[in-house]
Amino acid sequence: MKKIISICMLVLCMVSLTTYATTEVPKPVSTTKAKLTTYNIRLGYRNLDGSLTTSVSTESPGFTAYNQESGDEYYGENGPSSFGTFLPYQLPGIMTGLPEGTYEFSAERGQGNWTGYGSVTVTLSPEMIGADGYVTVYVPIAWVE
Repeated sequence: MKKIISICMLVLCMVSLTTYATTEVPKPVSTTKAKLTTYNIRLGYRNLDGSLTTSVSTESPGFTAYNQESGDEYYGENGPSSFGTFLPYQLPGIMTGLPEGTYEFSAERGQGNWTGYGSVTVTLSPEMIGADGYVTVYVPIAWVE
């Protein structure tokens, strides 16, 4: 009998506590934080004759992007060339999610060291984004053997 009375008292206390309990109102999320803009980059070459290309086989395994404000460096790999192609990599080079800023883009030297690459400095901005969602950057070729 004592157990039944104790259980009834416990249930009565629980009911009365939950009846008068107030729910916590969630705090609004602050909207003062600036949204970080990121960019998707397609990389190609500016050839010695001034022509531009984003689809060629190359000895370069990829590209680097050095953020001049933060000092961060990013790397993007080129894809593999099709079977039977002498040069092992294929453009375009792709980098995704680069934070906004000013970058120095350059190509990595390949094992054969047959091509020398320069660099190009680009300040990323929304106006540079193409219809496909990419900013295209062309790294200059400085010399070719």
